[in-house]
Amino acid sequence: MRRLSPLSLLCLLAAAPAAAPSAIAPVRLLPPPPPIRVPGEVDSLGRTVLIAPVTGAVDGPFHAEGEIRAGEVVARNVPATLDASLAAARAALAYARAAAAHTRQLVAARLSTTLALDQARRNVAEARNRLEGLQRQAAQQVIRAPVGGTLHYRVAPGTVVYRGGVIATISGRATPWIDLRVTPAQARAIATGSTARIAGDGWRGIGQVLSVGQDARPYGLVRVRIGLPAENPLLPGEWVRVALGTAGPPSLAVPRAALLRRADRLMVFVLHAGHARAVPVRLLAVTATTAWVAGKLRPGEPVAIRHVTRFAVAAR
Repeated sequence: MRRLSPLSLLCLLAAAPAAAPSAIAPVRLLPPPPPIRVPGEVDSLGRTVLIAPVTGAVDGPFHAEGEIRAGEVVARNVPATLDASLAAARAALAYARAAAAHTRQLVAARLSTTLALDQARRNVAEARNRLEGLQRQAAQQVIRAPVGGTLHYRVAPGTVVYRGGVIATISGRATPWIDLRVTPAQARAIATGSTARIAGDGWRGIGQVLSVGQDARPYGLVRVRIGLPAENPLLPGEWVRVALGTAGPPSLAVPRAALLRRADRLMVFVLHAGHARAVPVRLLAVTATTAWVAGKLRPGEPVAIRHVTRFAVAAR
């Protein structure tokens, strides 16, 4: 990244002469904003409903109700004609093999042609393919638990269930997260990637803001999703207390307008002796006008707050 020459810098600032006096602001040390404190609910994809892939009878082996591990067999959903089709396909394959063996003997005795033997071999291949297709279909009727949890059956063994009918439910933990709702004004002060302090029943930890919604319907509140650390005991449905924001001593702060995002990095442009220098920063907290950051900045350094994108283009 090359430095901007004094001439380039003057040209950029001259593009808006009326705004030039306020186009630069110093880095300051400010106390962090008060944290946003809201309740949040733990959620996950562990609540699973297992449905019948085809119309048929629900057959075993049935797992005992209660705890089940991911991958274990819950039941088999057997169409009424599948067993008969499998038996017919096995019989057809056995007949095709016997016929091919007999044709081979006739060809060896010069009582038949190689063309007839080729046809017999094709019949064997077709019969084998049909049987394998039915076997794959039968294997797909085996319903396994996609996640671990508590299993509850909704039908009795032998019940005929139409396609899409519920066979069982699993209430599991899977990988939990926290969903919470904030006002639009609060949402504008929350940055993706910022930290969140979480307090549950006997557990405290640090999470990260995964997403901030862009819609306040239907209740006038914006959904915020918080990622949890890998080792946490929280359960889906549990309510926790969440504090969004940075608590602690004063930290470096710049005007929010000074932030520029490039790809997945945030940066500010520090101005010194007629040059603009890009400095990567990490966002700690943000309000409508101010951003608290961590990076190689010093209090009092001037940063650009207008025409920042022009600095980025010129510095490439």
